[in-house]
Amino acid sequence: MKRTTQVAIVLAISMLLVACGEQAPQPGITASPAVDADSLPEPVGDDDAGSLHERAAQALADHRMVSPAGRNAVEYYLAARQEEAADGRAQAALLELQPYLLIAVEQALGRGDAPEAARLLSLVARIDTHAPALPRLKAALAGLQLEQMEKAQREATADAPSPTLPAAGLAPVPAPVSATTAVTTSPAQSAPLSAAPREAASVDAVPATAAPASPARAPDVGASAAPAVTPRAVATRTPRLLQDVPPRYPLPALRAGMEGQAEVAFTIQPDGSVRNVQLVSSTPPGVFDASAVAVAQRWRFEATGQVHALRRTVLFRLPAGEAGGG
Repeated sequence: MKRTTQVAIVLAISMLLVACGEQAPQPGITASPAVDADSLPEPVGDDDAGSLHERAAQALADHRMVSPAGRNAVEYYLAARQEEAADGRAQAALLELQPYLLIAVEQALGRGDAPEAARLLSLVARIDTHAPALPRLKAALAGLQLEQMEKAQREATADAPSPTLPAAGLAPVPAPVSATTAVTTSPAQSAPLSAAPREAASVDAVPATAAPASPARAPDVGASAAPAVTPRAVATRTPRLLQDVPPRYPLPALRAGMEGQAEVAFTIQPDGSVRNVQLVSSTPPGVFDASAVAVAQRWRFEATGQVHALRRTVLFRLPAGEAGGG
């Protein structure tokens, strides 16, 4: 009887220790404070197709069409497509979202974000490996990566100290400034561009005026030097818009009967092409941003041999037949 009681006590102590060990944290893992579930990436591919469709619909409502990574509508529909046997709802949704995904790729390329462009381009390939725009976008991404690599090499070379020094007693001569390399940096507001089928709007931007030349210093009396020459100010003007492209109306906004506008800032290159497109503001926020940036990258201006910084407002107006949200 005494031995039986001892065995029972030992078993009770062992069970108590096992229970305590299950509740204790594992070695090397520290308990973290509670985190809001909305701040964590939602798992993709761990639920059934119905749940993934619901998450994709919520992502579209939150304007998370293609980003952030792992929590966007495109990736949810891609995961749902794998779960579906014969239902083609996810594939149909992906085909509708593919144009906006291509716009997002062009937007990332325009702002020089090569990693984000590569991520979005991989989603395009997952939707359709034979998409017609894939070769062009891959070539643009490769060119951007090469350009950034060459720029980094030039900056590293420029940071190296110069091995030559000016001769003793001689002041360094400043490099001459050419008037033809002046850069217009003052942004100007131009005429808005509407998404409805209308006549192409012309750019009515105000160019930056050159600073007045300072008067030349009169030579001393009796001096034999040649008369001073007053440099003339180089007049700059805003280049004319040669190629205007109507923006693509976002499908969610078209279905909801929404109208709005987006202001973009960009740089006109000496050959008339547009680079460095950036979104300034939009109403309502997040709805027309990608379409406005994408259409700005396709504009073409008159070649002036100079760089101009401009702004334009892209208007999104529903056609007459869609004006009631119908």
